[in-house]
Amino acid sequence: MASIYWYCALAIICVGMTVFILYKKKNLYEFISFFLFAMMTAFIGEMIVLLFLKSYSYKPGVFTDYYAENIFGHIVPNASLWPATALLVVAYSLRCRWIVLITVIFTLLDILFANLGIYQHHWWKTWMTSVVIFFYCILMKIWFVQLKSKRSGILRYITFWFILLVILKLPESFLLLSGMQYAIVGWFENLYRDAGVFSVIYNAALSFLCVFFICILKKWYWKLVPFFICFSFDVILLNKGILFFNGGWNIYPDASAFRMPDTIHCT
Repeated sequence: MASIYWYCALAIICVGMTVFILYKKKNLYEFISFFLFAMMTAFIGEMIVLLFLKSYSYKPGVFTDYYAENIFGHIVPNASLWPATALLVVAYSLRCRWIVLITVIFTLLDILFANLGIYQHHWWKTWMTSVVIFFYCILMKIWFVQLKSKRSGILRYITFWFILLVILKLPESFLLLSGMQYAIVGWFENLYRDAGVFSVIYNAALSFLCVFFICILKKWYWKLVPFFICFSFDVILLNKGILFFNGGWNIYPDASAFRMPDTIHCT
């Protein structure tokens, strides 16, 4: 079986589990919001160990580039397996023995994917996966309980921040892999690594500002500021030759009107 089929099978199972939980529990707004928060938490954690520390690598067999393979490969578990598991834990208030069972399942999945050659350890060990998933489930359960008990405060701001971040970041990952939109800042030699890391930091800053203007400042007109900020920052990146659109894709088709002509120089 081709590598990608294993990744697709995992994603389909997890999406099915997520849909079933949402259908049974009915509270769509609450659980979808938490699902997105749990997804971004997984993305951030793996970005550190995968892109920076090169702990392991994914091999879905879709791209020839090492970092493109890893970006695509890590989207599947972080956008489906990890948040679906977190949703299962909080939706049914699973106790420790169930979390231990989940840990065993993740451990077996780690071993299976490694033995199939579609996922490779570098310095990472299987027991590390076991430890991470156990504490991830515990953290998600505690976080959800605290969110339920506190209708405002720092936890809700952080949760909203992560939700906005994943909404901004995930589509950009697919656009990067398709070559339709990416940024080049020169932090790393590899385009996918360079654009991927910059995208996380850039969108984290944008989503943080959005949280500030939407949640902290109470006047209605402050809610409009994030749209202006996002547009302005993107136009700046376009003018600086950092942000690129290809293949007929351009979310700012008239942004060229804001570019400074090459023949004009400030003195």
